[in-house]
Amino acid sequence: METLLGGVGLSLVEFSLSRRKDAATARVVVFSPTGTGIGECSKAHRLIYPRLQVLLGIEDPNLEVSSPGIDRMIRSNREYGIFIGKGLRILLVNETEWVKGKLLSATEQEIALATEKGTEVIDLSAVAKARLDSTQEGD
Repeated sequence: METLLGGVGLSLVEFSLSRRKDAATARVVVFSPTGTGIGECSKAHRLIYPRLQVLLGIEDPNLEVSSPGIDRMIRSNREYGIFIGKGLRILLVNETEWVKGKLLSATEQEIALATEKGTEVIDLSAVAKARLDSTQEGD
């Protein structure tokens, strides 16, 4: 599904599926660096829906598509790569102050943030919580 969405400029942030008997509900979160609105969610819905029908063998699966939201909690390390260029707030293990900055780069082990103090490289194992920070947009 990532390749399918990537072809139209969207990133798959999250996918979940729940099934009961002859019914299924899929929840999909998509992101576009140029903005994720109704148009992008509709485009994702049109691409995903027929594939869900075939894959699940259900004529009318329920598909909910949404944007990540402006202050999304980062739920997996792979999300950092999706949100490069966005503002983040990060709470490190055993710390009480959030680190704020723009996400410059991400690997499987670490991220680099542009903060007021300069570039800070943070090991992902030291991150207790992270979330998008819309207050840094436009800086």
